[in-house]
Amino acid sequence: MAHTPENSRPPRTAAPHSTAGPPDADRKGRKPRGRAAIAIVLGVLLSVVLAMINGLQLASLERALNGLGMPDTQLGGYDAGYVESVQAGMTDELYERYGASHYLWDMLFPLVFAATLVLLILRVTRGRKVALLLLIVPVLYAAVDIAENLTLEAVFASGTIDSGTVALASTLTVLKTVLFIASVVAALLALLVRPKGSDAVGGRSAG
Repeated sequence: MAHTPENSRPPRTAAPHSTAGPPDADRKGRKPRGRAAIAIVLGVLLSVVLAMINGLQLASLERALNGLGMPDTQLGGYDAGYVESVQAGMTDELYERYGASHYLWDMLFPLVFAATLVLLILRVTRGRKVALLLLIVPVLYAAVDIAENLTLEAVFASGTIDSGTVALASTLTVLKTVLFIASVVAALLALLVRPKGSDAVGGRSAG
C-alpha cells in the first residue's frame, strides 16, 4: 500500500477573524441611548401636562376676575395700572391659587422643559461645538421664567404697586415669551445639524 507523505496534505486555513464587537457590548451601548430617548419622551409629555395645568389655573383666575388676564399671560407686557386693576379684584383664595401657579406648576414647567431640550440637544448634536450655543437658550428661558414668577410675587406681596418692579416683571414676561420660542427653534436647529446617519432622539448612526 502506497504511503502518502504528510506534506502532500492541503494546508489548513485559519478561520476568518470577526471584526464585529461582542453582542453584549453592543447591547450595553444601546441601553444608555434607549434610556435617553425614554427620558426625552417623558420630559415632553410632562412638559405638556404641566403647561396644561398651569394654563387652566391662569384661565380660572381670569374668569374669576371677569376676563382680566393675569400679568403672566400678557405676552406683550403690561404697566403698573394694569397690575393695580388685577390686584383690585384679587381675594385671599385667588392669591393662594396664583401662588400655586408661581411656586409649583410654573416653577416645574420651565425646569422640565429646559432639561428635556438640553438632553435632546446633547443627544442629537453629539458633542458638536454648536451644541454649546443651542444649550444656552433653554437654560436662559428657565431662569427668566422663574425670575418672572418671583418678581410678580414680590409685586403683589407689597402694599403698594412699585412701577419699577412692575417694569422689571413686564420685561421678564416679554423676554420669557421670546426665549420660549427661541428654545423651540434651538431644538429644531439641533435636529437639522445632527450628524448624518444618526437618528433624531437616540443619536446613534443608522446602518
